[in-house]
Amino acid sequence: MKKENAPAPKSPGVVFPPPLLFALIGFGGWFLAKAYPALRFEAPFWIEMTGYILALAGFALELWTLALFRRAKTSALPWQGDNALIAQGPYKISRNPMYAGMLLLVTGLCLALGLTMALILIPFGALIIDRMVIAAEERYLTARFGDAYLAYCKTVRRWL
Repeated sequence: MKKENAPAPKSPGVVFPPPLLFALIGFGGWFLAKAYPALRFEAPFWIEMTGYILALAGFALELWTLALFRRAKTSALPWQGDNALIAQGPYKISRNPMYAGMLLLVTGLCLALGLTMALILIPFGALIIDRMVIAAEERYLTARFGDAYLAYCKTVRRWL
């Protein structure tokens, strides 16, 4: 007896906005540095400028990816379904340029502002996004787009 394929889920099932996690890390680090100045480092000029450049690059990457979602008439929100598989622009080199942009943005700002605790927590935030959000999105995209998504995964790395 042949087993029927289950219909693709309507969304990845992500229940929280990933930008919120990075915002909590950044703002949490900032509030901790305000309350406990010893948790802040005085960034040399070159680190501060590098931080701002990274933040700007992350913000630009965010805008670019959002424009691609808009042009494809699909949602960028991970708790909603997708109408199209985007494989152009930054999606040619990363399956998750939006999360890479968020990571660049918050890392850059935390470097520029000398937020020690936030910088320590950023890798944990990235790990949570990777294991909980991206993994769920990839299962959904595989069910939704099948072989087209699997072929895309073979040629494009998850992060960079």
